[in-house]
Amino acid sequence: MNAAQVEKYTDEVKRLIEQRLRIKSATLDKALSRVGRLLPTWAQREGRYLTQAAQLMAHPKLRLMVDEAKVEKAHKTLVEHLKTIDPVERRKTRVLGTLGVVSFNLIVVVVALVSFLIWRGYL
Repeated sequence: MNAAQVEKYTDEVKRLIEQRLRIKSATLDKALSRVGRLLPTWAQREGRYLTQAAQLMAHPKLRLMVDEAKVEKAHKTLVEHLKTIDPVERRKTRVLGTLGVVSFNLIVVVVALVSFLIWRGYL
């Protein structure tokens, strides 16, 4: 494995994050810091390992510290997880969740208003 291969892996993961999660950034490291709770902890850990491996591969003596099997496993699991994310479904779920909260709050306010009117004797 060489530095170009690891760089290709990080670029592919960064591209998938941009496509699936709609987070744009210059590097994978910045993208992972902006992702927040959109990715599980294990996926963020794997992504950080990929960025660390890319940095180590740039140095001739430190490249021996990189575990090639772990880099390939991290890339494979991240790509598999990111390909399962559907941006349209995420957007639809977020809109429906917001509408659900708004409608629940509206129902609570109407029930409180009717209860108050009954209590005061207007209904």
